[in-house]
Amino acid sequence: MRLPFLVLMPACLLLSFALVYQKTGFLQWSLVSMITVGAICAHIAVNMLNEYSDFHSGLDFKTKKTPFSGGSGALVVHPHTDKMVLFVALFNLFICCALGLSMAHMVGKELLIIGLIGVLIIITYTKWINRLPFLCLFSPGLAFGVLLVNGSYFVLTQSFEFDIFLVSLLPFFLVNNLLLLNQFPDVEADSAHGRKHLLIKYGFKFAAQVYFAFAILSFVTLIWLVAIGILPLVSTIGLLPILAAIAVGIKLIKSTTNSSILIDSAELLSLMGKNVAISIFTPVLIALSVTAFTMLM
Repeated sequence: MRLPFLVLMPACLLLSFALVYQKTGFLQWSLVSMITVGAICAHIAVNMLNEYSDFHSGLDFKTKKTPFSGGSGALVVHPHTDKMVLFVALFNLFICCALGLSMAHMVGKELLIIGLIGVLIIITYTKWINRLPFLCLFSPGLAFGVLLVNGSYFVLTQSFEFDIFLVSLLPFFLVNNLLLLNQFPDVEADSAHGRKHLLIKYGFKFAAQVYFAFAILSFVTLIWLVAIGILPLVSTIGLLPILAAIAVGIKLIKSTTNSSILIDSAELLSLMGKNVAISIFTPVLIALSVTAFTMLM
């Protein structure tokens, strides 16, 4: 299940819940619970399907395991559990779909469009999306940012709003960067097993430039959202981790050529750790700032 990775899902959900609280002044806790359980089941499903697929393709035997990439390695050690991993993955996907259908019945069939896209990403991410460079780049942020934030907001308010879409661009950029940087240690193994994500297709330097561009876009987006009044001034606290993302991007650009990365594995691991913290703390800080501002108004 990669349990430590699951913290990203509630971090992004907090942003949506804070925006709902800002608009309505309350949260329907039954729906909040359904959203949270469904979203976490979706995350578990995609993680375990990835583990199952990478084990059977042989990729898990060649990737360099880090705390942030390369999978858990559990099936390599316990290969006899592969059918159970598949069963648990599909069971979590079933729970996610059942909760999604229930919420769509309760609040509106528009939710089905978001749910269908999300399920397609879960099912196709490892085997197909990883072979399409830009779809692979954008799909993590689409799932954790645009779909999750706007979908959960719709469940709780029965409305889609352009302002919320704009806010969802923040986790969109940052989660894209999270998965992008996590691919750096696995390029050789991924390439040998038919993957064709951005790093394999265009090289380390281009990927570093994309990372930096996403970091800058998240910085500009947050300032703009505050400037036009969608987010309160106190939400600029979210700029602190984003500034760290910009620093990581600069370091990556300076430390890459098209064909290689010029820093050692320990330094790359440090950048990956910072990147995880950035992806989690940015939406959490903004969510807390919006909630505090709303409570004090």
